[in-house]
Amino acid sequence: MTEWNKDLEKRILRKSRFTLTFRMLRILFFVFLIYCGYMFSINIITDKLNIAEENAYYSKLALEWTVPNVRGDFDFEEENMTFFGTKKFSYNLIKKVGHDDKVIGQATVTKRLINLSTITFSNPGRKQLNDFSFSLPVDPRTERNLEGNASPNVWETLAKLPEGTVGELAFSTTSFMESKQLIDSLGKYDINILWMPLYTGEFVDYDPSGWTGNDNLIMVSDLIGLTGGNEHDKNYHESFRINRLDEDTLTESEQSMVKNMEELLNKSNSYYEQFLGLGHLEQKYQYLKKKGFTVYGAVVTGPVKELLKLQDVSFIQGEQLGEVELWNWQSKDKE
Repeated sequence: MTEWNKDLEKRILRKSRFTLTFRMLRILFFVFLIYCGYMFSINIITDKLNIAEENAYYSKLALEWTVPNVRGDFDFEEENMTFFGTKKFSYNLIKKVGHDDKVIGQATVTKRLINLSTITFSNPGRKQLNDFSFSLPVDPRTERNLEGNASPNVWETLAKLPEGTVGELAFSTTSFMESKQLIDSLGKYDINILWMPLYTGEFVDYDPSGWTGNDNLIMVSDLIGLTGGNEHDKNYHESFRINRLDEDTLTESEQSMVKNMEELLNKSNSYYEQFLGLGHLEQKYQYLKKKGFTVYGAVVTGPVKELLKLQDVSFIQGEQLGEVELWNWQSKDKE
């Protein structure tokens, strides 16, 4: 039997420390391998399931429906999914003025597995995105005529702008109109129609989540609008996009919107209401399916002198001037 002494004690302690350190390093190494394997697996799974592409497509779709003449850029930048299953990606915000696309900011989408997912906007913020408001032409509850929410001096400003500029103009109408009726009424003007607010049964089929106004004015805050249609392939990449509304593209754009609504309604209520901000989507879908597309305004773009001609259109009210840019236009008869 070995006699206990200080040297033996030191050797045992050194061996124990070495053994303990080796075991800890081995455990850490295996934990690291498990972590790498886990992260590799979930990123492979998210890529296979096209999670980023799917959420990018639907978040851009909701943006186009709810914010007049603003859409997400085709490309987006994504980060790897975190350990807790959070996926983050971003894309540029685009506004069309004339025939050119103008970058006005960026959207960042954070998709979480457990907590509430979010969409945030920068340069400009969400408040600045909602530059235009649209006034209901009549109160659906009483059928009493209402006024438009016009910005001051719109026509005077357009008259002073040089001919070598193009602009963005929003307006409401003095009555509810079928989408085709409004497009036909504007067909003789050299402008492009980009977005039209939809009446979807507010105050009759359901109470809107928010609205402002008084006895002579009602503006619904959670409205949606008809824009040029878009669809996706099986991997949620955009398969086609329509950039304006006219007599040739209207039917396809409406059919595309209904199809996209049906896809969203197959998802959870929290996905399209809380994450995408599409309140009362089921009621809006049912109204469009039963009664068709009823509009009460538009966002248009074109040469400022052509926009000025809309001053003489009897059914236009609540006009608002948006962005103005240098000339980048090709007349319809030359396209």
